[in-house]
Amino acid sequence: MWLGDPVAGAEAFKNRRLGNCLACHANADMAGELFHGNVGPELDGVADRWEEPMLRAIVVNSKHVFTDETVMPGFYSLDAGKDVAKDFVGKTILTAQQVEDVVAYLGTLKE
Repeated sequence: MWLGDPVAGAEAFKNRRLGNCLACHANADMAGELFHGNVGPELDGVADRWEEPMLRAIVVNSKHVFTDETVMPGFYSLDAGKDVAKDFVGKTILTAQQVEDVVAYLGTLKE
């Protein structure tokens, strides 16, 4: 059962001040948005590749899922790495609800 709102998740996904996921990931569902990145994998069909708990784990802190070498930040982790801007020390990028919303949105991306 998805706990988030996929519409709100899509907004956080593309918002450059929140998830900013498009900076690294291409996503055909958002073809009308500018500046899709190619650092991370394309997210088309991501819900077919990963189940909800794994999508959540990746969004929360991808370094725990993959390795410390991944450039993807932990969106709900205080383990932000080096040289964190003073205004962001002790804060997560997304709230718990925003994480659930992004996960719900990712759950709609099926082939």
